[in-house]
Amino acid sequence: MPRFRRAFALVACCALAVAGCGSSDDDSAGVKPAKSPAKVAATRPAKPAKTPTPTPTPTPKTAAELKGAIGKIVLTDKEIGHDVEIQNQDDSLTTPTNDICGRKWAGDKKRLARNQDFFWESGKSASLVVSGEAVAYQPGTGAKALTEIRRAVGDCDGWKHDQGQIRDVTVVDPPSGALKGAFAWRGVDARDGEKYSYLAVYQADGDLLSAVYVWAGSRSRAREIAGQVVPKVADRLENAAN
Repeated sequence: MPRFRRAFALVACCALAVAGCGSSDDDSAGVKPAKSPAKVAATRPAKPAKTPTPTPTPTPKTAAELKGAIGKIVLTDKEIGHDVEIQNQDDSLTTPTNDICGRKWAGDKKRLARNQDFFWESGKSASLVVSGEAVAYQPGTGAKALTEIRRAVGDCDGWKHDQGQIRDVTVVDPPSGALKGAFAWRGVDARDGEKYSYLAVYQADGDLLSAVYVWAGSRSRAREIAGQVVPKVADRLENAAN
């Protein structure tokens, strides 16, 4: 390579090096450092807290409204299924709702209206009976009636009735799908020469009470049928109370 070309090349390299050094110094001096994410976040205004929406308090139903809700609670034979047919109905206030231990209880005197339907499989001797009872209590007394039923079961291990005897009374968990606060018990009902596994489930919404009674050939079937019927009644009970 001729000497002048070497000199030019050397000068050019030095110029680039100087320019590069000068450019680096200028950039660092002219650009402000960015704020750290923590500082940026700290300068943002806080979002206002959301005010929770208050839950409206349900208006207590009048005696007339409670009476009118009774017919909305009891299921039909098609809703129960299992080829059951309606056999009889009872809306008398002389028939007890709480007949546990064959005694009379004060809560039955607070009833405004009731309706009870009985369904069972056809045949000489029914292997399945399902009964649904709906009760309207005087305003403000429905919760006390359910508490009374709980106490009645707790003080009773069996009793005789017109058609036989109920024994082995035991408190059990209500089926899945029952309303909060539901109460259930089971027993053995020797009735008219047959022995049934018996299961009773009570649900209340305000001053409206629903009871589902199941007589079946085995404990597992009684539980199965109640597990199908009770959630349907729970929906009907809630709708009737609203």
